Amino acid sequence: MSLYYYKDMFKVQNMEQAQNIILTEEQQGGDYRQRWERETEYMKTLFVGGLGDLNGKTVLDFGCGIGRLSKALLEQYDCRVLGVDISPDMRRMAADYVNSDRFSVISYEMFCALAERGGLKADCAIAVYVLQHVFDPSHDIWLLNRAVADKLLVLNLKHRAVPVIDSENGIKKFHIDEQPEASADVASLLEQHFTVLGELELAADKISVAEKHWCRIYGKKAGK
Repeated sequence: MSLYYYKDMFKVQNMEQAQNIILTEEQQGGDYRQRWERETEYMKTLFVGGLGDLNGKTVLDFGCGIGRLSKALLEQYDCRVLGVDISPDMRRMAADYVNSDRFSVISYEMFCALAERGGLKADCAIAVYVLQHVFDPSHDIWLLNRAVADKLLVLNLKHRAVPVIDSENGIKKFHIDEQPEASADVASLLEQHFTVLGELELAADKISVAEKHWCRIYGKKAGK
């Protein structure tokens, strides 16, 4: 069996497919429709508790998908949101779903080019259900460090869930890695670049399989 990273896992044809892969059906927590409504509203309380007053600020939504949380941020605050996503389908839908002049979305490639050169700086950022999936978390966290001026909120699985394709049979799935190597350990990599400011307790009746997740607030380290 030969597994390869499969970024087209997030290629979708319509809004329903997008919502279903962003918030997958869980035995504990229900299908994507139930999760979408419940968890999106709950995330607003985490934004308040973790990031504080975002009025007047620019927020980076890393792995924004169709803009579920970008839209929630704009409903909650008089802020601006820049979304980043690897999927062109998701980006196209995000512009329509969020439908705000205070929102823009760019490709992952554009984000890399701007952040690497120091040409992108947001006040705060969120990375929700995304760093567990990325190809190179070390590189992406380094970029986030360059792009964020103040705080970063991360909601993540305790393990890796990497989109892969089996070259032998063409099966596409999320490969679960409960003991990732140091180069892919999201929590440890974040602490190399950021200071942990606090951890937010996740309500089990709001976040599906909450015990398998963590939510932490990070601040910039001096000199970083």
